[in-house]
Amino acid sequence: MAYKDFYHLMLEYFSHPVELYTGSRNVPFTLYTEEQKLFVRNGKDNISRIDPKEVAAFVERFEEAESLLAKDYQDVTFKASYLLAAMKYITDRNASVVRFHSEELDNSEVQYKNWLNANPEGYVLNLRKRSEISSEMDPSNSTFLHSAGCSSVNNERSYTHSEPFTGNEYFKICSANFYALEQEAMRITKLSIVKRHSCLKSHIR
Repeated sequence: MAYKDFYHLMLEYFSHPVELYTGSRNVPFTLYTEEQKLFVRNGKDNISRIDPKEVAAFVERFEEAESLLAKDYQDVTFKASYLLAAMKYITDRNASVVRFHSEELDNSEVQYKNWLNANPEGYVLNLRKRSEISSEMDPSNSTFLHSAGCSSVNNERSYTHSEPFTGNEYFKICSANFYALEQEAMRITKLSIVKRHSCLKSHIR
């Protein structure tokens, strides 16, 4: 994971409030954004803003020392325990979701099929490639969550295109964790609710 633009990465991942826990004392807190600013609400409901400059200083120190101890950052920020937890959250989320996009991945179609075969109980996000690059496009009617076994996302006999799932207008993001995938869908599309295909009725309640 690249940390150079960590502040803006957090703005994306915490566009909806997320409850996290500090690493050493396991204290709960919530990270969220408002008007492109990052805030933390601690367990006592005290709210403070996390400044981009202290995040930059934290990142610089982290890349030098790679320490996971908040005390090693006290001279640059007192919010290191929050930032370390946020870093772990984003890293774990990135590890739990897999993208299959023909412009990013060689043999994306083959790799997507391999993932489906290896994860029959997994989940698939189907969305247009333009969803990530066009602010004018409304993704609400073209973005759906599916089960891995849904014929809409795994039956190539229904299509004539040589790469029907990852090489045409759409691409796929997959995960064994439904809620991690749903959060990723909300992050990418900026939708507050992502539609679920009928195939999920017996899977997710």
